[in-house]
Amino acid sequence: MWSEWQSGGQPTTGRSRRLVITSIVGIPIVIGVLVSIVFYSTRVAPPVPAPLPSPSATDRLLRDGQVLLLEPATSAPISMMDGQEIEIVLNTGVGQKVSTLDPSVLGAVANPLCHLIAVCGVTGAGSWTFLARLPGTAHLHVIFGTGDCPQRASCPLVLQLLIPITVIPIA
Repeated sequence: MWSEWQSGGQPTTGRSRRLVITSIVGIPIVIGVLVSIVFYSTRVAPPVPAPLPSPSATDRLLRDGQVLLLEPATSAPISMMDGQEIEIVLNTGVGQKVSTLDPSVLGAVANPLCHLIAVCGVTGAGSWTFLARLPGTAHLHVIFGTGDCPQRASCPLVLQLLIPITVIPIA
């Protein structure tokens, strides 16, 4: 019985059993840590993607005599003279609409002429004409339309603009 015990007071078989269990559990952990360190230190950072080009939205503003022709793309302010007309042209489809938020300054014209020949009569195109009645600032509410979608949930987002129009008195 004396031979089974070492001088430390523990049996020899128990110590070797703990050493085997510790080796079975510890060696895979150490290998995993070493592999993780190697992978982490040799990783390649993904390239930073270049920024996407952003479309440059610009309004198209033309003058046809006393009439301003506007194909809006931004909410940039516009100035016009008292008594002048502005024609808003959209070529987008179903649901498009243009209205004034202050009809005393900028009033809608009933049955206006279409001044932009390239758009007049084209399917999906529309034009709205407004007359500057009084000096001041009015806002045009432009809705670009939703397209033809049978279910409201499937409709795309509606693009809207609020364009400030300043009417300047004739000097």
